[in-house]
Amino acid sequence: MNVQTTELVGLRMATVGVREALDTDWSGHQSDIDLIRVDRPDPGAWADLAAAGFVVKPDRVTWLADTGADERDFLSRISRKEREGVSKARRAVAAAELTWRQAPLDEAGWHAFLGLYTDAVSRLRNGLPVAGAHWAAISAKLDRFFLIGAYRGDDLRGAAIGEFCSEAAVTRVRFSAVAGEQRNASLSRVIYLEAVRAAREAGYPRVTLGNDPNLYGHLVMPGLFAFKARLGFVPVPSTLVDPADGWDVADLLLSMKPLTDPAFMLGYPATGKGPDLDFHFFSRTDDIDTRLFTTCRPAPTHAHRIA
Repeated sequence: MNVQTTELVGLRMATVGVREALDTDWSGHQSDIDLIRVDRPDPGAWADLAAAGFVVKPDRVTWLADTGADERDFLSRISRKEREGVSKARRAVAAAELTWRQAPLDEAGWHAFLGLYTDAVSRLRNGLPVAGAHWAAISAKLDRFFLIGAYRGDDLRGAAIGEFCSEAAVTRVRFSAVAGEQRNASLSRVIYLEAVRAAREAGYPRVTLGNDPNLYGHLVMPGLFAFKARLGFVPVPSTLVDPADGWDVADLLLSMKPLTDPAFMLGYPATGKGPDLDFHFFSRTDDIDTRLFTTCRPAPTHAHRIA
């Protein structure tokens, strides 16, 4: 069978229909395909796809949290260790003599942020600088957007781009980045909390911490999942926040070659579609240490060994 594949940063993916997905023996395709995908499978086929080894899931997840009455209320939901990490990060920001500014986003602010963002993405293992392609859409509704940044003098050292979405009663943190020397100082923690503060002060009850492609270990590293979960955010299907943001897919992973070990996806439980998602871990071994993820975000866990 001649299967056409596309490649995204080393991941070779074949998109097929439900019938082809179920009727094909994929065991001999590991050398030329890493992942088989069915886009928008009919819910009536979900059980058969799951029985064939596919994970039925949202293609993207959004990290969602309530803004809380104040920062103390927000931080009360996370672990004591993480609260101590936040305090340490704030002290490091103060010691670095960084100051905070929040302003409506304009083109100059966007370009200042984009320079920081492009440099940050270049340091990632499989970084894909997607933000630059969004300016046309952002500039068409610029009055919704703001930039919150940490500055040393006039030099931007870390920032987030946020969007006030009144129709969904949510503030969305769309993009964020920090300068290289600030990574160890946990400036990202403080930027996110400042974005939560901005959302709270603007009267929004919920805030999101970006969207992730729902395959941790490829474009997004597993450690980022743990970081966001420890900070009190919950991954939910992106369509629950914005019905037009994403769709459902069914994925069958054949090869670990382009991924970290372990890698994982968040799939719908057997009970069907909803906000709760199960872990599906993938590894070349049977001995997968999942504690980094399941301790900070408990959920049913399924382990898959990939040769």
